[in-house]
Amino acid sequence: MIIDTNIGSAKDNMRSAIHNWYKFTAGFSYKFVDFIVDDMDTIPNCIYEPFAGCGTTLVAAQKKGILSIGNESQKLMCDVINAKLNWDINVDTYNKCMHQILHYVEMHNNIDVLDLHCHELLEGLYDKATLKELYLIRDAIRLLNNEKYELFFNLAISQTLHKSAIHPIAVPYIVRSKKQVNCGNALDKFQSIAKQMLEDLRSVPHNNRLAQVYNADSRKKNNYISDSSCDLCITSPPYLNNLDYGEVSKVHTHFFELTNNWRDITEKVRHNLVTGATTHYKDADFDIETFCTSEFAASNQLLMQELKNLFYNILKNSKERKGKKSFHILMMHYFEDMYYVLKEMYRVLKPNSKAYLILGDSAPYGVYVPTTRIIGQISQSLGFGDYEIYKIRERGNKWKNLKNRHSVELSENILILSR
Repeated sequence: MIIDTNIGSAKDNMRSAIHNWYKFTAGFSYKFVDFIVDDMDTIPNCIYEPFAGCGTTLVAAQKKGILSIGNESQKLMCDVINAKLNWDINVDTYNKCMHQILHYVEMHNNIDVLDLHCHELLEGLYDKATLKELYLIRDAIRLLNNEKYELFFNLAISQTLHKSAIHPIAVPYIVRSKKQVNCGNALDKFQSIAKQMLEDLRSVPHNNRLAQVYNADSRKKNNYISDSSCDLCITSPPYLNNLDYGEVSKVHTHFFELTNNWRDITEKVRHNLVTGATTHYKDADFDIETFCTSEFAASNQLLMQELKNLFYNILKNSKERKGKKSFHILMMHYFEDMYYVLKEMYRVLKPNSKAYLILGDSAPYGVYVPTTRIIGQISQSLGFGDYEIYKIRERGNKWKNLKNRHSVELSENILILSR
């Protein structure tokens, strides 16, 4: 398998219509989906994506005229995906909605920004004039009374949040040490972005909706997806790297009033995500002996010996490092969650089908965890056959000069599972 080293990053997506409608640099390339599908002997009937994210797999499949089904546990990202999949946007209806939005903003332009009850996080990211425009646009969109166009324009304002901020809203966190040159002017940028989105839809091969995304947790059975209903899976699960996806999206979830504070993010977002960060659980709730009696542990007894050794090695090293993060507990929760994701994947896939996962190995506190291989072994406990691993590239090198950074060589890989 000849692999482009950029296949595991979202660089290509930033230059591709519709894929670039939402800034999500933690994703993977749409070219990965194209590569897998184009290499198959027969066109798949339906592709399954358990971590729909910003919709890369679903959009790529729809561009190829292939049915797809995905789960996405964040409401915000579900809305983003649905907007990216609705290609039958009518120009006249678009113009009518845009006129309504602009009229609303103009009529309420004299309102005091304090009366808009803006979230304090956003108050520190935008000047007052920009902040007022953003909130007035948001409120105007809510009055459109047309779900499809509300999703479309909400996605446009999501991009506007990035482009008009004083500080870059990057993945994973806000970069307050830097300032954007062309910040502000939210209304002008919103109109320009929406116009470009409409123009992008001229390039799509059709306007049929072929993908379905559910606001669902892939660790659990989705009763809307039938057994053996898909014949291919293409996905990239969260890496075991302590990236808090609830934190990543907080500017947007606070703006759209999906969340308001840390507790909201935990209860409404983090609890529905695969455990990928130490903010997802309480250390005191974990007991290793109790964990060893779980379904996951009972089904992977040989692997558990290796995981327990890693657990205690990470724990030992954590006591000698700053921060003392509970990466040993994080690792156990992560692999247990992935066990249930793979269990649901096995149910959804037809016999003789394959799953392609982009994954990264990790080394918490310098202890190497062969994440890709371990997930391959877990899949076999659920009925999958032999697995294959192909290295995409080395990863983590840009952090190697950081003080206290480990020197373990890490890689990003493609894991292929056979159902």
